[in-house]
Amino acid sequence: MENSELITKALNYIKSENRKKDITIDDIAAHAGFSTDYFNRIFFAHTGFKIMEYVRFSRLQRAARLLRGTNREVLDIALDCGYEAHESFSRAFKNQYGSSPSEYRKKYEKIEAYYGDFYNDTIGARLLHEFKDFKQADSDDVIDWLLETDSLRYGYTAVCFRVNGGAALYNGENFRDGFVWFTEWGNRIEGEILCDDWDKIAEYKKIFSDDRFEMILYTMESDEVIKDELSKRGAVVHSIERHQSNVYAGEPYALPSMDNLSMRLIRYEDADLVTKFYSEIGYKGPRVTHLKRELYQRDVLGCADHSVFMFGIFKEDRLIGVSDGGLQKAHGFVINNCVVTSILPEYESEALYQYAFKFVTNAALEKGALPVDDFQIPNTTYGKKRGAFCSTDFGYQTVTNVCTLK
Repeated sequence: MENSELITKALNYIKSENRKKDITIDDIAAHAGFSTDYFNRIFFAHTGFKIMEYVRFSRLQRAARLLRGTNREVLDIALDCGYEAHESFSRAFKNQYGSSPSEYRKKYEKIEAYYGDFYNDTIGARLLHEFKDFKQADSDDVIDWLLETDSLRYGYTAVCFRVNGGAALYNGENFRDGFVWFTEWGNRIEGEILCDDWDKIAEYKKIFSDDRFEMILYTMESDEVIKDELSKRGAVVHSIERHQSNVYAGEPYALPSMDNLSMRLIRYEDADLVTKFYSEIGYKGPRVTHLKRELYQRDVLGCADHSVFMFGIFKEDRLIGVSDGGLQKAHGFVINNCVVTSILPEYESEALYQYAFKFVTNAALEKGALPVDDFQIPNTTYGKKRGAFCSTDFGYQTVTNVCTLK
């Protein structure tokens, strides 16, 4: 376990420092707390990479993110990723990705980049090295099985697995008997248990019990049942933090008319209006930075599958609010994720929040998407609000509880 924690520390250091031209094995080993000779051996055993091979991999992975997510010049990206010349960068990039940087950018200009395309690349190998009784299931097989088993209950989960990446590990004959999907977020490893067998759930909870892991259980059972069933099997749970995942499978809402107000899809030509709106409400988060690029990719480059799904609330020609969702996909299955609405203070009303929520739900249904409400806090968060209502008041149904076990 100690080696595993130090490997995680080393990987995070490499990812944060990979733009440096002079990063060395000695630097990385010292930061992680290893002797250099021992570090060479243990790093490969845990990750399947030699140390400087992973440094190069990480640099080029960062370059790929910048090629897909920005309009920066190739030479500028090369210099920012630790390369001194265009030629050496292009040669290394082609060896890793099979095409030149310019060809790669062209190939993916109409394809949205997901977190899982660039992160969670070693989590499976590292956990299999440490927990040798486990096997890794094919991610596509797991996602297909979730969607085929119960798309209402597991559709949102399947899409999250597709978007975030990670590894599905199981102990037994078949992942269908219960598995844990692991993703890594900085120094935290999140393990999501999808299983209906209490014996196996308890086994997974006991195996992954140290402080590195945040274990989450998908269930419809109460806190009392969870604690009782696990304690009987020797897996003590002191507290449970839960939130509901709600979906809407009904008919479109009949919307009332709103005096002098209208809603419509935000497009690329509206980007400056949206930027100005966020400035007016004082929000300066990353969503503003990336939005124009997302809209450009969808509306100008023609990325029809892009997840950006934002609607503006207009009073005549003035943008007074935005409702933001996300059309995300997994194997052809589409969800509209977590509608949240921001409105200028002088126009705020519960009726308008509810109208916007229903409007975007209707728009998702027209797109063939399953509307999902996984946003449980009705007050301000991430600079956005959504009203004081609960989506179950409008026909959304609770399909699962996501329970963090502590």
